[in-house]
Amino acid sequence: MREDEAEAQTYAWNWFALHAGQRLQLVNFWLVAVAFFATAFVQAIASHITSVAVGVSVAGAVASLAFMRLDRRTRQLVQVAETALRHLEASRTASGIDDVIELVRASQQAQRSWLDSYRAIIQGMQLLVAALFVLAAVYALISR
Repeated sequence: MREDEAEAQTYAWNWFALHAGQRLQLVNFWLVAVAFFATAFVQAIASHITSVAVGVSVAGAVASLAFMRLDRRTRQLVQVAETALRHLEASRTASGIDDVIELVRASQQAQRSWLDSYRAIIQGMQLLVAALFVLAAVYALISR
C-alpha cells in the first residue's frame, strides 16, 4: 500500500472512530438528560406545581427532539467515513494489495432487519420519550 493510501485510510478510520464514539456519548448524555427531566417532572407533580411540571415536560420533549437531530447529524458524519473507507478498500482490493478483510463492505452487505439498526432503535426511543413528555404535560394540565 502506498504511503498516501495508508495515511488516507488511517485518517478515515480515525474520523469514523471519533464520530461513532461521539454518537454513543450523545445517546448517553440524552439518557441522563431524560432522567433529570423525569425526576423534575415527578417532583413538580408531587409538589402540585403544575406550571413547572408542564414546563419540564415541554423541555423534555424538545430536548429529545433536539437530541434526535444531533444524532442524525452525527450519523451523517459516520457515513462520510464509511463511504471513504469503502472507496479505499475497493481500490486496495482492485490493485490486489489487500483482499483479506473488507470490514465496511461486509457490514453493509450483512443481512439484517432495519429494526435492528442503531438508527431505528435510537430514534424510536427518542420519539417515544418525546411523546411521553407531551403526554406528561397533558396529564399535568388535566390533573390540576
